[in-house]
Amino acid sequence: MLLRPLVYSIIALTLFAAPLPAISNPDQHLKISPFIRFYTPSETLQVWVLFADKGISTMSDQQRALEQYPVQMSGRAKRRREFRTHISRPDFTDLPLESRYIESVLRLGGKLRSKSRWLNGIGLEVTTQEIREIARLPCVRAIDPIHRYTVIFEFPANGSLSPSAPSPAEVLDYGDARTQITQIQADFLHREGFFGENIVIGLLDTGFNLEHTALERVDIIAQRDFVNDDVNTADEVDQDDPGQDAHGSVVLGILAGDAPGQLIGIASRARYLLGKTERVSQNGLLFERQIEEDWWIEGLEWLEEMGADVVSSSIGYLDWYRFTDLDGKTSKVTIAANLAVQKGVPVVTAAGNLGAQPASNAFGLPGRITPPADGFDVLAIGAVDRDGQVTPFSSRGPTFDGRIKPDLMAMGEGITSINSTTRGGFSSNYSGTSAATPLAAGVVAMLMEAFPLATVPDIVNALRRTASQSDKPDNIAGYGMIRARAAYDRLLDQFGHTGLPKPIAIHSDPDLLPTTFGKVKQGELFQNYPNPFNAETWMPFKLASAGQVTIRIYNLDGHLINVLEFGRFLAGDYSAKHRAAYWNGRNFDGERAVSGSYFYVLEFQGETDTRKMVLLE
Repeated sequence: MLLRPLVYSIIALTLFAAPLPAISNPDQHLKISPFIRFYTPSETLQVWVLFADKGISTMSDQQRALEQYPVQMSGRAKRRREFRTHISRPDFTDLPLESRYIESVLRLGGKLRSKSRWLNGIGLEVTTQEIREIARLPCVRAIDPIHRYTVIFEFPANGSLSPSAPSPAEVLDYGDARTQITQIQADFLHREGFFGENIVIGLLDTGFNLEHTALERVDIIAQRDFVNDDVNTADEVDQDDPGQDAHGSVVLGILAGDAPGQLIGIASRARYLLGKTERVSQNGLLFERQIEEDWWIEGLEWLEEMGADVVSSSIGYLDWYRFTDLDGKTSKVTIAANLAVQKGVPVVTAAGNLGAQPASNAFGLPGRITPPADGFDVLAIGAVDRDGQVTPFSSRGPTFDGRIKPDLMAMGEGITSINSTTRGGFSSNYSGTSAATPLAAGVVAMLMEAFPLATVPDIVNALRRTASQSDKPDNIAGYGMIRARAAYDRLLDQFGHTGLPKPIAIHSDPDLLPTTFGKVKQGELFQNYPNPFNAETWMPFKLASAGQVTIRIYNLDGHLINVLEFGRFLAGDYSAKHRAAYWNGRNFDGERAVSGSYFYVLEFQGETDTRKMVLLE
């Protein structure tokens, strides 16, 4: 499953400018990329039409639009930006495209293919003559090409395994996936109780077949096919060639597979958003691949808008790029990935499989990492074998501006995942940085679960500074092999506690009541319902004797936000809705608590019992 060449062009980030009057522009030819300027007038091309602004005439109008934008955001996206970024407010890139600009372009011809708020442009299928007319519009800043490239994916030819009964002797039996989990210390996080629960992982890949038995219990929030513009990411007759969804299905299996004794995914309890952004083959031509950046960008914006916490993408683009373009700000996909990181979404991507070639500045990036791996805090993942040695194919750094790449290494040779052509088979010979990437993304997801207040830089820095060669990074293995336990310990030192109730104390501020997470010796606290909840919830419990009952509500950084004094209760079962403890989702001041995770702590006879709940507006 070696990830081979994919594609594409060049862009500069769209800047804000006041809209101009709709008059002819004598310099329209300067807006057209040299790559497409001299095609014959009748040729049909696929291009990005980039706008000069978003149709907002003054900065005060823009500020009002930004203030109104949070109303449109999903609760998850709001919460992620609030917790995971230092700047949680929306910015210019979040604002919608100006519909009048799109209408003006389409009136001159062309077929709309895609839209990007972040890049402030649209993908268009159009003739060269129409391009020249579109370039006359004052609202158009630039017109760049969308390129295609023929690529061959290499899938394992054999190694399929039949499913067997799980071993009752082991609580967590990884089967043949054990090495890929333990090599990066992810089994430590599993033993600590972290499996990605309540974390949303977004995938961008070739499609996803969910019929395999190991994927039956995966929690899928939503799917979207950006290639065919529907909501089914699996192969469809008369739409996809057989095997289109194989690559993405294998990646999903590495993350979410649940087949004890054969495969345990690294983040098996996470929730998933699935985006199909790549076409593998078409019209029965076995090795023709048409991969286009605009679908990937559109998919990334969708994932962020839907509230993804982390993005895993085993995709890269390279055909029209040289080494000089690997500066973190040239390729469209890299610009989009950088913007996702700024919005609080870690982007974990494959470094590429071109390391076996001599490095040069030729088109196609021989020997180099592939965009978007050159992003600034984008985690580029290289591949090692089961002995920890860098595989020959793993792409090398640095970036053109001298930054260390790849960032981290994970196992990318002899990887175990599902055999997507079967209902219940498995394979243990998948290879490529494609296979290493979901392992790294799973570790990121579990660290985000453990430390809900950690920002993207917090997570990225912890992983880089605790990897196996962090003291002497290079451009072959980056900072080295992921060491999840060491990263966890570093974040624990930084934050003082995790987001999972454990027998440790929270001392966020000296003026706040410290809370020790323990167990009530006489009685039991149960999970609240509903959970997640909106506005109100009930917290059931049982008491073995009579006594005073108090429930305290804490947010994730240990701040006490409300105290519920229920008085004296007799021994008994307080599980029914009319008897359980009730919380209306408000703080001491009567204000509604923000979306997020909270702890409710039952205090009874000097002991405490704690559970976690999630408020989603």
